Amino acid sequence: MPDWQLLVALVALSSATLVGCRARSDRLAISGEVTLDSAPLDEGSIRFTSIGTGGTGKLFASGGMIKNGKFYVPQEKGLPPGTYRVEISSPDTAAPPVVYKGAPGEPMLPPTAPERIPVEYNSNSKQTIELATGGNNDFKFNIVRRGAR
Repeated sequence: MPDWQLLVALVALSSATLVGCRARSDRLAISGEVTLDSAPLDEGSIRFTSIGTGGTGKLFASGGMIKNGKFYVPQEKGLPPGTYRVEISSPDTAAPPVVYKGAPGEPMLPPTAPERIPVEYNSNSKQTIELATGGNNDFKFNIVRRGAR
């Protein structure tokens, strides 16, 4: 076999090996919309954390930014099928900062912007989603603050 044919055969074999060995991902893209008091949430973040380990012994978490009421987590940063707790956050940067006093003898925490999202959707969230292979992994969260019209 001439050298050039051997080289072509090696390149073809290498290409087939690389394509065939690509890791298949069981991660799924996640997208959706978030409204606050019936209007698209201007900006914030969303986080998904696995509930239990699903028999794998592993916990999973991912998330993304919310902009103009929309979020998107691409497949490469997505999550495997399962049930996930949802936490949404959106600090009110226009409001005066909140100062939290630490316990006696502990350093004071830096001032932070107050949270616009009710605790039922962030620190005390009971919101969940179910991600499924071949399913519609597009979710809508309609948040209404108490006292909002």
